[in-house]
Amino acid sequence: MKREELKELGLNDDQIAAVMTSYGKEVNPLKEQVDSLTSERDSLKQQVSDRDGQLDDLRKNAGKNEELEATIKQLQEDNKAAAAKYQNDLATKEKGFKIEGALRDAKAKNVKAVLSLIDTEKVSVQKDGTLDGLTDQIEAVKKSDSYLFDAENAGQPIKFGGNFGNSDNNNGAGKDNIASRIAARFIGTS
Repeated sequence: MKREELKELGLNDDQIAAVMTSYGKEVNPLKEQVDSLTSERDSLKQQVSDRDGQLDDLRKNAGKNEELEATIKQLQEDNKAAAAKYQNDLATKEKGFKIEGALRDAKAKNVKAVLSLIDTEKVSVQKDGTLDGLTDQIEAVKKSDSYLFDAENAGQPIKFGGNFGNSDNNNGAGKDNIASRIAARFIGTS
C-alpha cells in the first residue's frame, strides 16, 4: 500500500496518515515475525551443516579410539557453545524488534535515528515480554531531541500574524506598528 495509491482514491493527507498508521501497526509485527523466522531458519541450516562436517570428522577418526573420544568431547562442547550462541542471538534480535516496536509506538519519525540515541545495553526484556529501562530513555530523547517524534498536540496550528504586542491591530492606519518600524529602519528614517 502506497500513499500515492490512497491519494488517487481521493483521501486527504490526514486520512492517508491514519490509514498508513493503522496499516503499519498490523504489518510491522508480521515483518518482525518473518525476520525472526528467517533468521532462525538460517541459523538452523548452519547448525545442520556444522553437524554434517562433524560427522565426517568422526568417520575419519573412527579407527583411533582415543582420538575418537577426544573428538566426541570436543564436539559436545562445541555443540553446547553453538546452542548458547544461537539462543543469545535470538534473544538479541527479539529485544531489537521489541525496542523498534516501542519506538514506533512512541511515534518516532525515524526509528533508526532514535535508536542510535538509546543505550540498548540498559534495556532488558522481562519474562512477560515487556521492556525494562526503555521508557525513561525515550522520555529523555523526547526532551532533548523532540523533533525526532511526531508532536503530541499536532492538532494545534501554528499561528502566524497577530498583534505583535500592539493593543489594536486596526490602529486606524491599517499598519502593524512593528512592520512600520522595520520598514522605517530600512528606509533610514527611524
